[in-house]
Amino acid sequence: MGTYTLPNPDEAASSGPLAESGGKSSSLLQRIRDHEETAQPEQHLRPVLLGSDAETSEDVFWNPDPNTGAANPHVLVLGESGFGKTYTICCLLGELAQQGVLSIVLDYGQGFSATSLPPEFVAAIKPKEILASRDGIDINPLQLFPSDMLGPVNVAQRVADTFGRVYSKMGVQQHAVLRQAVLDVMEDEGIVPGDAESWTRALPVFGSLRQKVHSYASDPSSAQSRIAASVASHVSTMFVYNTFRSNGHRLSWPEMMQSQSRVFVIQLKGLEYSLERAVTEFLLWNLTGYIESLGPSPLRCFVVLDEAHKLSFDRGSPTEKLLREGRKFGLGLIIASQQPEDFSPVAFANTGTKIVFQVGDDSSVISRQLHRKVRNAHSFTDIYQVITKLPRGSAYLASQNVGQVVQITSFPERMQRWRV
Repeated sequence: MGTYTLPNPDEAASSGPLAESGGKSSSLLQRIRDHEETAQPEQHLRPVLLGSDAETSEDVFWNPDPNTGAANPHVLVLGESGFGKTYTICCLLGELAQQGVLSIVLDYGQGFSATSLPPEFVAAIKPKEILASRDGIDINPLQLFPSDMLGPVNVAQRVADTFGRVYSKMGVQQHAVLRQAVLDVMEDEGIVPGDAESWTRALPVFGSLRQKVHSYASDPSSAQSRIAASVASHVSTMFVYNTFRSNGHRLSWPEMMQSQSRVFVIQLKGLEYSLERAVTEFLLWNLTGYIESLGPSPLRCFVVLDEAHKLSFDRGSPTEKLLREGRKFGLGLIIASQQPEDFSPVAFANTGTKIVFQVGDDSSVISRQLHRKVRNAHSFTDIYQVITKLPRGSAYLASQNVGQVVQITSFPERMQRWRV
């Protein structure tokens, strides 16, 4: 597996663990507004081989393209450790890569690291690894996008909401202080809600938000100083780790889209638990803003989110937004976990394909959900008997209202088909 390194930005940042805490960050908004994407001929994805039917041995395909009848391109993968989740996801990414579709993996446990991935996958697909937790990422969570109709107000709400979901003990008052801090650091750079022309100015660096909150907390004349001090303690982890900084890896979605590499793995292992969740949300918001700026499109990108317990499916979260609206802009999600309770009703309702490996289902939640989605099953009890006893490498597939047991085709077998 290679390491993804793009050229440094023209504006070189000073080195050091808190290099971002001063100065400004260039805004992408004007470049996005001026950018006119070259029209591409509409291309529908071919069905993707998943495996063979356990009863008939016929090939079984996953059809991710909504234009061919699929409800949406999203996939839910569930199963206990060691039964084939990661291997199957790699097979799907390999098949997508053969059709030129980009996949971006957010990896928390290094399940998608070079030492963990199937060697055939690494040799054939050559995924690129971004060591975000170690080296930081050069994106700015304060970035404005064309979809931000109220400019910095949208940014302030987004940042405060994200921290509110990650740090659930934050109350309404802390949320309001954090939102105002974002508006104030933007205004310090001349970026104000009422002047759309100002929204393209250089952005404050993300670290300035911490300084602003501390300035509130240290002002004895402020009635909100105690609330601000509480906010500072909640969000301090984000700024101690300083993951979003100008001397980190330059994460360029446009360059990823155009790269010959079709699989990128963003490594988040090593970050504190709450920080993993916050970084994931800010990355997804940034990607969503860019994808939406390109307008409606056929499928062009998949995002893999393993360990779903580290995600928020709450209304207003980026994961929920992508599940509901991602297909419109050509973006699909593959979400995976070991535990049924890690998925919300939104996740079950908005994933057109479900791949379930052996899993304990004591409360029959999964069996009942699958039963509602398929027309050829006699009862949820039948499904329960199947999914709790599946052998390694076999999964229950529910897609386009049909349920069946599938033996996953191995990567070497796929490579033989690709050569034909």
